[in-house]
Amino acid sequence: MDGHELNEPFAPDIHYRTPQTQSYLYIRMAHHGYLTACAKFVSLPRSEEEMRRLRTDVFTCECSLPENEDARRLVQRLHTFGTARAQFELDDLVHALVRHLAGILNHAVMSQSVGGMTAVGYITENHVKSVMVRPWPVDTITQVVPHGLRQSMEGYAASLSLSLRRRPHEALLLFSTLLAICGSPIILPVLTLHPDWTSRVVDIAESLIDERTAMVGKSVDAGTEESWKDTFMLLVECAGDFSDTRYLDEGELNLLARVETVADADEEPKESRSLLSVCDRLLRHLPCFLDGSNVFTQGDMASFTQVLTIHGAAFYAHRLPHECLAVCPQILDYYNQERNTASAADPSTLAFHSIDWASTMRCCSAPECHETFVTVGRRLARCAGCGLLRFCSRACQKKAWKHAKLPHKAVCKKLRVLLERMDFFEHAEDADCGLQSFVDACEEDEELGELALDCAGHMYDLMAEQHDIREAYMAEAYREMQKRSLSRGDS
Repeated sequence: MDGHELNEPFAPDIHYRTPQTQSYLYIRMAHHGYLTACAKFVSLPRSEEEMRRLRTDVFTCECSLPENEDARRLVQRLHTFGTARAQFELDDLVHALVRHLAGILNHAVMSQSVGGMTAVGYITENHVKSVMVRPWPVDTITQVVPHGLRQSMEGYAASLSLSLRRRPHEALLLFSTLLAICGSPIILPVLTLHPDWTSRVVDIAESLIDERTAMVGKSVDAGTEESWKDTFMLLVECAGDFSDTRYLDEGELNLLARVETVADADEEPKESRSLLSVCDRLLRHLPCFLDGSNVFTQGDMASFTQVLTIHGAAFYAHRLPHECLAVCPQILDYYNQERNTASAADPSTLAFHSIDWASTMRCCSAPECHETFVTVGRRLARCAGCGLLRFCSRACQKKAWKHAKLPHKAVCKKLRVLLERMDFFEHAEDADCGLQSFVDACEEDEELGELALDCAGHMYDLMAEQHDIREAYMAEAYREMQKRSLSRGDS
């Protein structure tokens, strides 16, 4: 189900490899019903009795062999499953589906062909005129969240829990991808079942580092190195999703980056196990992965260094007082650099970033409202006046219009003028080009510069107010650097 041939070992029985295949786009376009059925199975919450019956049904399967040759080979494989276990079990099925769905949804996110918590004006495969059938998922609400938001998230959390028993990598990938697509509603169900999930991520990183350091100076086969690289990329991408301040507020980020402190014999804090520590440790051990490698390259090292520094700085900005960790210089220097750069940014730059943020967010723009397209179950309409901010209801729009601290009526017309005069959405695909054009125009046109100044303050305060971020300046500095550094796309 993830590109392996029928005679190859079951993926969780071998070194981790990212689920991927050139057939994913074809599968997403040709098999909508099948993929929706996979999502329905994985996201369905079940009682203990239902789980018991399902385990029995899977374990005691008495199905006859189908006539279709491919189907018959698959059933025969399931009946003589694996070398380490006697028979195909429910946990195997769930893990396989979690891995498969993680690969499919990750492909959708990477190819910018799924609507998630952020959006861009151009969705690559969905807008190609020659494509007659849009790739799955066409509708996030009905296809990825088929049982309603609360029940679907609880179902996904239960399936992730089963998958963790085999290996945490696939569960982490699906968790991270669901967070990028559906936002924070997946967090609490997962943490309720596994409050120690951060330790699982730390364990993956430590196991990777320990395995590599144990092989220093020894010959390593390409397959093992490719597994290390895939695990490294999994940790880097997940760190990015779990520190993305575009759609995570401070409380949610702190839940995800939860700190576990290891004490010494005298009960004095000795070590912090957190996502910040993951970024820190990976950065410190990067050179040993390049040593004698035929898979890791200098380009990989430069890219990993940059993104781990960015994500580490985001976690450092939200560190807890009791976190004891001597952060590596790269993270600390970048944090201080971006703090100074963002605080000294000119108004036109701030205006561009804040408008860019508002244009991609698929959440309600009323300051105290945290509804998203997932929680509401539909697309959120933009304000008819400015054409930029989205609201979940007329009540929220009216409340935002006359808000005591951040009244939308103060900037509605100004935002409309800025968008029209700058053709903002035409530059949405190229942030660097759009930013420079915007800054140049504001410098040449005094009136436009004043509009940018008025809008920058309001929008920046709105961003900080809505997300309740302790250090709001990190949000846009992080966002801009992330867009330049990561090949991963949002839609």
